[in-house]
Amino acid sequence: MSYVPARVVSNESVYGSYYVLVARALRKLRRIPLPPQFSMVWVPGVDLLPLSYARYEDGLATFFYKVVGEGTKSLSLKRPGDFIAMSEPVGKGFLEVKSPVFLAGGTGIAPVLHYSMYLEEFSGMWGVKRGELAEALIERFPELKRLAVASEDCTFGLCGRLTDHLDKLSLERDAIVLVSGPAEMIKRVCGWLKSCGRGPGFVIAEAMVKCGLGACGSCVVGGLLLCRDGPVVGCEAFG
Repeated sequence: MSYVPARVVSNESVYGSYYVLVARALRKLRRIPLPPQFSMVWVPGVDLLPLSYARYEDGLATFFYKVVGEGTKSLSLKRPGDFIAMSEPVGKGFLEVKSPVFLAGGTGIAPVLHYSMYLEEFSGMWGVKRGELAEALIERFPELKRLAVASEDCTFGLCGRLTDHLDKLSLERDAIVLVSGPAEMIKRVCGWLKSCGRGPGFVIAEAMVKCGLGACGSCVVGGLLLCRDGPVVGCEAFG
């Protein structure tokens, strides 16, 4: 896997431990990243992190991430002018959809932001723990207003978890549903889609990726390697 050096343009907390990183690639990528592809972002001397593109335009890559460990903590400390590196786009693009329904939790909203550059219509719901996060990110990315929001602290949008409000969704029987976010949320949403005969349901799954090369085997889901065959897999891969 080849890596492209990149210079940090901005790296700001939008709310608490949630950050938006913008970096400029110092050479042209061989392929323009398409949603919902991701990159293995290298924090020099620390870690490789699989991060979904939230944007890619004119050499500027945008990532939305949460600080959860040493790697993301080190990434959050990068300042404008610092250097990181990012791999060529990993996985396959999945754009053969029109008017999809997104069901995203937390940082699973990142690929939705990338999709918004390519789709004229989309709908769905975003689940967050804190309503202030939704308010902050919607202010920065107004296209997210197309999604309903469910906040667990009941301060923005619907009260409770996204999975508490699935029955309120108006879904056509043949609507294409794209699910992204925490594993437990994904399992519950996919179970709901199956139980009520809705779908087809697909999962955008990259959090399990470690090496991005298909060598470590950590990202095998349903017999597929996410870094090679994904990151989109059928809901059936999650039971």
